[in-house]
Amino acid sequence: MPTDINIWILAGTGFAAGLLGAMLGVGGGFMIVPVLTILGLPIQYAIGSSLISIVTNAATATGVHIRNHLTNLKLGLLLSTTLIPGAIAGALIASSLPAPVLTIMFGLLLLLVAYYMLPWQQRRLTGAEIEKQKRLDEKSHASHAWLDGSYFDPAVNEEISYQVHRPTVGLVTSFFGGVVSSMFGIGGGIINVPVMNRLMKVPVKATVATSGFLLLTTTMTGSLIYIYNGFLLPYVTGPLCLSVFVGARLGSMIAQRSHSRTLVIIFSCFMVLMAIMMALKGLHMFGI
Repeated sequence: MPTDINIWILAGTGFAAGLLGAMLGVGGGFMIVPVLTILGLPIQYAIGSSLISIVTNAATATGVHIRNHLTNLKLGLLLSTTLIPGAIAGALIASSLPAPVLTIMFGLLLLLVAYYMLPWQQRRLTGAEIEKQKRLDEKSHASHAWLDGSYFDPAVNEEISYQVHRPTVGLVTSFFGGVVSSMFGIGGGIINVPVMNRLMKVPVKATVATSGFLLLTTTMTGSLIYIYNGFLLPYVTGPLCLSVFVGARLGSMIAQRSHSRTLVIIFSCFMVLMAIMMALKGLHMFGI
């Protein structure tokens, strides 16, 4: 177990992870876990350290987002009912998996999410198709209209109102988001963000803010199990948490002033980069 990890590398990683994690609603674990494993930490210790630092990230960003009325608290509380059981299951699974398998699975997951989030050009619907889809959406939406929300977007200087679609799909996928969160130490945001934005039709900024709120429930749950199993290194988590706090404060303020498409592109690019890093690390652990 390495004990001579450079504190400046940890601080820099925490700041960058806090900054990007708060901007994108993903917690920053997608950066912390790969860097810690490259520095020589076993992946279970890297995941445990990441989860604890993400609690700091999520709490910091959520405070800013709630003050700016970006967080959909009703939706967040609903999805938390399945996220928490998933987080418990994920932590238990990860504790028993071999490190190389866990590493490669993490890399593949990041690559899949990056592909799904890219803003691909979609086929234009005809007028009749648009009207038909609108009628179907209104009919299915009536039972859960209480989840709808709105917020002021300073980037376009207007009030954005939106409807939440497919809450049942969100509840199912949130369970798997909780599993992924605790298995890989990434907070579950890489599942929550695509699902809320693409499937549930929540705007990117509200998605990022609500995902940050969800990170609190999943990371606190998962981190307790990792601490119980001994996967905690105070000399790693201390510098990470302090620098994550600073980065998250800045990232959450940048996010509310950025254009949505910019946030999506940044999200996808970093997912691809981290996926390549983790895949190479996992293959090396297998001796390839």
